[in-house]
Amino acid sequence: MSFSVYTAEYLGAPNHEAIYIETNPTAPRTSEGGRLYHVTGNLLQGMKYDPRGSFDPEFSASYVPGTKKVIGSIAQADLTRFETECCRAVEAPQAQLTLGGKQLYPGTPLYRCGD
Repeated sequence: MSFSVYTAEYLGAPNHEAIYIETNPTAPRTSEGGRLYHVTGNLLQGMKYDPRGSFDPEFSASYVPGTKKVIGSIAQADLTRFETECCRAVEAPQAQLTLGGKQLYPGTPLYRCGD
């Protein structure tokens, strides 16, 4: 069995991007029908990886209409591997700015959602 994989955007400045994997396509669209993969946090405090069960992104109050796009599919057997070898293998960005807006690491580019 394979699952559909999507990207979706949520309102923010800039918009927040996430990957949604629909693990239960027969679930009611407003109940937990998949997994959301994203980071939470900000440039001042740093970010952390925050995967979780989720309902369809289109039913979130902060979802940006028209941004849920199919990007592929994944076999059910590969879901754990996706989490460990893809998601957890890339470190979430650390704190990057001071309260005054100066870069903590001037030679390193800033990483925002979507980068």
